[in-house]
Amino acid sequence: MLFNSYSFIFLFLPLLLLCWRLTAGYGATRLSLVLLLFSVVFYALWGLPFLLLLAAILGMNYAFALALADPNRPDGTMDETEIIPEEAELAGPSESSDAQAEGPGSRPAKFRRGRRLFQGNGLKGARAWACSRKGLLAMALILNLLPLLWFKYSWFFAQNLALLMGTQWNFTPPGLPLGISFYTFIQIAWLVSVYRRQVTPQGFSRHALFSACFPYVISGPIVRYEQLGPQLDDLSGSTAEGLAQGFTLFTIGLAKKVLLADGLAVYANAVFNAAEKAFPISRAEAWLGSLCYTFQLYFDFSGYTDMAIGIGLMLGLRLPENFDSPYKSTGIVDFWRRWHITLSSWLRDFLYIPLGGNRKGRLMQYRNLFLTMLIGGAWHGAGWTFIIWGALHGSMLGVNHFFRACIKGTLLEKVLATPPMRIFFILFTFLCINLGWVIFRTVSLDGTAAMFGAMFAGPFTAEAAGLTADYAGLSTMGVLAARWLPNNYLQGWLPFALLGISFVLCWAFPNSHELLHGRRDGSRPYLSWQPSMAWATGLACLAFVTLILVSRKATFLYFQF
Repeated sequence: MLFNSYSFIFLFLPLLLLCWRLTAGYGATRLSLVLLLFSVVFYALWGLPFLLLLAAILGMNYAFALALADPNRPDGTMDETEIIPEEAELAGPSESSDAQAEGPGSRPAKFRRGRRLFQGNGLKGARAWACSRKGLLAMALILNLLPLLWFKYSWFFAQNLALLMGTQWNFTPPGLPLGISFYTFIQIAWLVSVYRRQVTPQGFSRHALFSACFPYVISGPIVRYEQLGPQLDDLSGSTAEGLAQGFTLFTIGLAKKVLLADGLAVYANAVFNAAEKAFPISRAEAWLGSLCYTFQLYFDFSGYTDMAIGIGLMLGLRLPENFDSPYKSTGIVDFWRRWHITLSSWLRDFLYIPLGGNRKGRLMQYRNLFLTMLIGGAWHGAGWTFIIWGALHGSMLGVNHFFRACIKGTLLEKVLATPPMRIFFILFTFLCINLGWVIFRTVSLDGTAAMFGAMFAGPFTAEAAGLTADYAGLSTMGVLAARWLPNNYLQGWLPFALLGISFVLCWAFPNSHELLHGRRDGSRPYLSWQPSMAWATGLACLAFVTLILVSRKATFLYFQF
C-alpha cells in the first residue's frame, strides 16, 4: 500500500485516526499497541515473507540489546594491537630490557599480552573478547549487514565475479525486502546507542514499534531512538493543530509526488531509456531529460518525507526533517547538510567519525570523506553507477573542504560571500549535482556515456544528426522544437511548464518546514501556514486536483534503494 493510493488515503489512514481517537483516553500503552498493530498490517500488505524477515531481525537485535545492556558483562577493552602484535613487535624485546619500568600500557607489555594469545592463553582471551559487549556488538552488526548484503548485493557480486572469471552463471537475484536499507540503519544506530548505554531496552513491543513504525520504516527519515523514544512514552490523542498541520504537510507532499515528480518522470524516463538503448538523443533533449530527473528525484523523495512527517504530526509524533532546500546550496558541503539530512548524519556518526573524521589531519579527513561517500553511494544500490556517484561526491566534498580551508580568513572569503558570488556558486553547485544525478540515474556505464556524450558533444540539432525534417506549416516555436528536440521525447508545453514550476518552487519559495514552522532564525516566510479559511480552501483545491491524478500509480524512487 502506497501513501499515494486511494486505499491508504480513504481507508487505512481514516481508520487509524478513528482508532487513535477512540483509544486516546486509555493511555500511551494502548495507543502504542494501536500504532504497532497498524504498522504490522501496513508492512504485511507488502508481503508476509518481508514481515517475517523484519520480525526475525527485530527479535535477534532485541536479544543482542538485552545482552549489551547487562551491567555485569565486561566491556572488552582489548584493542587490536593487544590481540595481533605488529610485525616489529614480534621480534620481541631482549631479556635484558627494563621490564620493571614498563607500565601496563607500554608497547612491550602489549607485546607480551599479544604473545600470550598465541601461547595457550590466547583462546581464553579471544573467548573473553567474543563474549564481551564489544564482541557482541560486532557480532550483531555483522548479522544485521548479512541480510542486506545478500538481498541487495549478491546478484551484483555474482555478476561481476562471473565477468572476472569469464563464465556465465544462472543466478536468480533474491527479491529485495521493502525498506531493508532503512530499517537496517535504524537497527545499527539503536544497537550502538544501547552499547554506549545511552538507551535501555524497554520491552520487545516498544522495540518493535520503534523499528517498524509505518510512517518511516519504508523510506525514512532514518530516526534514532533518542529522538523518538521519549515521544512514544508520551503518546496521546491527536490535537486539532496537529491534525491541521499534518493534513497540510501530507497534502503538500502528495502534490509534490503526484503533480510534479510523476509528471516529470515521464520525460526523464523517455530520455534515459533512450540513452540505455543507444537511441539518438539531441543535446537539448539530454539536458532537459537530466533536469527532469533532478527535479523528479527531489519532489519524489521530499514528497514522501513530507507525507511521513505529516502522518507523524497527526499522531502527535515529530519526525526529524530530511530536506532543507538542498538546491539552494552554495557548495557540496552545504548540499549534504541539506539533502537527506538523516542519512548524512547517520553516515557521519557511524562511518566518518569511526574512520577518524578530521582528527588526524586534512589528508586523512579527505580520505575519510571519500570512503564515507563511496560506501554511501554503494548503499543506494548494487551497481557501478552508484559507486561512481558516491566516489564523485566524496571527491567533490574533499575539494570543497580544501578550498574552504585555503580561503578561510582571507579577503577572498569575504568577496565570495557577496550576493552575486553566492548566486554564482548556487548555480555552479546545482550544475555539479545535476551531472551527478545523471550517473545516479543511468542503469549502465554505457547509458552514462551516452547521456554525457549527448549533453556535451551533441548532435545539437536535427540537421547535425543527419535528419531531414519537414518544417512546412510549423510555427516559429514548432520549428525550434523540431530542430532541437527532433526525437519527440519531450512533446508539447507540459514538460517545460513542469520544469519552470520546479525551478520557481525550489529557488523562490520556502520549503515545507519553513511554511509550517518558520525559518531557522525564527522568522516566518511570506507564505506561512495559518489555520485560516484561505489556507483551508487552497489546500482543499490542491488536494482535489491531486486526488484526481492519484490513479496514475507510481511507487516512490527510494523504495528501490
